[in-house]
Amino acid sequence: MKRFLSQPLLILLTIFLSCKEKAVDPTKRVRPVTLQVVVSGASYDLSWEPNRVVCVTSPCPDLADVEAQEYEVQIAKSELGAFQTYRTLDADEKSIRIPASEMGEQVVARIVSKNEGAPPANSNLIMASTAFLSQSAYYPGFGFLEDVSGGDVTPDGAKATYTGLIQETPGTYATPLYVATLQNEQPITKKLVNRQGAGASFSPDGNQLAYPSKTENGIILYDMTTATARTLPVADVTRIGSVAWSPDGQWLAYTTVSNEESRLWKIATSGGSATPLTPVLPVRESNYIRQSFLDWSPDGQFIAVSRARNDNDQWRATVSLYSPDGRGELSYFETQPGWIDTHPSFSPNGKMLAFLSSRTDRLANAYSLWVRDLTTGQVRQIKMLPGLNPSEEYAPRWVGNERLIFSAVVQGKKGYYSVFL
Repeated sequence: MKRFLSQPLLILLTIFLSCKEKAVDPTKRVRPVTLQVVVSGASYDLSWEPNRVVCVTSPCPDLADVEAQEYEVQIAKSELGAFQTYRTLDADEKSIRIPASEMGEQVVARIVSKNEGAPPANSNLIMASTAFLSQSAYYPGFGFLEDVSGGDVTPDGAKATYTGLIQETPGTYATPLYVATLQNEQPITKKLVNRQGAGASFSPDGNQLAYPSKTENGIILYDMTTATARTLPVADVTRIGSVAWSPDGQWLAYTTVSNEESRLWKIATSGGSATPLTPVLPVRESNYIRQSFLDWSPDGQFIAVSRARNDNDQWRATVSLYSPDGRGELSYFETQPGWIDTHPSFSPNGKMLAFLSSRTDRLANAYSLWVRDLTTGQVRQIKMLPGLNPSEEYAPRWVGNERLIFSAVVQGKKGYYSVFL
């Protein structure tokens, strides 16, 4: 005799089968999208397109062979806040406008591509801000040579140093290092320090310069009062990018970075051997000090560098604070995966930390200028007119505690600019 399920039991079984999650095939990958965010008035405009693979070989590798069935817009209201689903859109919808009144002055956004047959895939993460545009202007303090690089300025804005690039004969170039005295930001006198010099920084009292020299195999200390120079011999000088003075002027910090390894050092300005402040950090382990500008805090307690980190395949570059006494890394400012925070610079009063970050447009390798309040840990973007994007070739420099100098390429031409916070 045939037996049949009772009607109530059949209904329960149907509900159970319909609610049961469909199996996900781990070998299938849904196509992620590339996210862009534009701040328009009082809203965040998000738009995205699926990533496509252009094959130059045959057969074409299946990097992601499943199209998204829906997109989940996820938002965090702070730098490291928890993501919340704002809205879920059909696959043919690839843009959304989010009122800033619902989010606040800054948001972090990502798009999660979903398909019931594949694990979800996250887009790039973007941090955007509706902060007001800061007042910026061309900065003439580094002279008017056609090609200028580097550059430092004393906190009072009275002196500047910079390097030019001059072709002397076909294929032969000089990189003259200059010191200028300024009046209303304009150079009124200019003195040649060295025909081959770059990456110079002022001592805390503004009377000396320090810069690495390949020709002298060391760090040059130039006394502007006596117009004399002496060399601190160091190894691997070709791997030094920049140097930073201790606030008492008795030490210099620098990093050596190659394709294989990195390390942080300090050396006494009175002479002697360099002291390593970190062990050798292999680049292959993706946890290393990056080739970037570094800075020494005004209270002498920290040396700030940009460090690459890779934890559980979550790569990013953070601003890390190291001990000048050799106790290693004391702390760091965490960021979202994929972001690069670099070129840290302490304000003269030690309350703020300026840095460049790729968080506004990681995929285009474009950097924006940010300032972190070291008391609260909060960050804010120093927003400028479109097209005025800071260059990663130069670290922001403070003039007082309310103004920063930065480098940018505008309409294909490199220049230096200042901005009030």
